[in-house]
Amino acid sequence: MFHLIRLEQKKNKLGWFIKGAILVNIIILGLLCIIPIIEKSEGELIFKSSKDFFAISGAMVRGVFIVFAAVLISKMIVDEFKNRSILVMFSYPLNRKNILSAKLILIFWMTFITMAISNIVVVIGFIGLNQIIHLTSVASFTTIDFFAEILNLILFSLTTAVAALLPLYFGMRNYSTPATIISSLFIVSATCQSAGPNFSLAGIIYIPLALAIIALVIVVLAIRKIDRIDLN
Repeated sequence: MFHLIRLEQKKNKLGWFIKGAILVNIIILGLLCIIPIIEKSEGELIFKSSKDFFAISGAMVRGVFIVFAAVLISKMIVDEFKNRSILVMFSYPLNRKNILSAKLILIFWMTFITMAISNIVVVIGFIGLNQIIHLTSVASFTTIDFFAEILNLILFSLTTAVAALLPLYFGMRNYSTPATIISSLFIVSATCQSAGPNFSLAGIIYIPLALAIIALVIVVLAIRKIDRIDLN
């Protein structure tokens, strides 16, 4: 399985994903720095506490990488079935289930790792800039609170990375790239949006957890049915 994952990584040339992740981190960090400036100019608090900061930064990161995961699903799975290039892999003396599993594991792993690292980079980057240019006072917290919030962000990243596999179902129905991407936007809406000034879905772990369970069921069914798919 490890060799199949390495093969998928080399075959798909995923350097664009890493470059995109770096660019996204810079953009999100820039947006987080702009928020305190908007607060001061309009007199309306967005970062009311450190929890608000972590919730907003985490939601931004998760929202972007849910879409990134959908792009990976489209590129590595949906497009290969649509163009029938997957037949090349299926012609080898390899188990179809292992091939699809390797693709999904790679997508999950890359999504989770980049999401978790991005959360840490964005948070530390904002705290560092805040020490220099004093953007806001809500970024002041104890070391224990900091690591507790980072652990919470990583937990959210884990469940969200699994939930991000959900677009596989919509993409594989008609081998549609638009359906794959659009379905990921619905997941972003369900897990990251704010439903009012005092309530946000981004802080509810049960939503990505429920979606993750549904995604796991879909992944298991897709792997079990792969031997019965006829592309000829």
